[in-house]
Amino acid sequence: MTDEHTKAEAYWREHHAKQPYADKNLSFEHYAPAYRTGHEGAAKYTGKKFEEIEDDLALDYEKHCAGSDLPWDQALPAVKAAWDRLGGVISPRDPDRGIRSGF
Repeated sequence: MTDEHTKAEAYWREHHAKQPYADKNLSFEHYAPAYRTGHEGAAKYTGKKFEEIEDDLALDYEKHCAGSDLPWDQALPAVKAAWDRLGGVISPRDPDRGIRSGF
C-alpha cells in the first residue's frame, strides 16, 4: 500500500462514521473497498466526470471487491465521496469533510 493510499484510508477511517450514507450496523472495514475504488478511480480516470465513468467504477469495484459484504448500490455513495475528495469537489469551507490535499 502506498503512502497516498495509507493517508486516504486513515482519513476515511476517521471520518466514515460521520458520513450520511454510513450504515451504523456496518464497520469502516465494510466500506474500505468502496473508498479505495473511488480513490483509485479518481487517479485512473483523471479528467472524467464521475457520471461518465460510474459504470467503469462499478466494474472495478465488482472485480476487485468480489465477495464484499457491501453491494454496489450501497457502496456507491462511499465511492463517490472518495472520488469527490480526491478530485477537489469538496470545498475548503467544508472542514468536516476535508479539503483537497492530493490524496
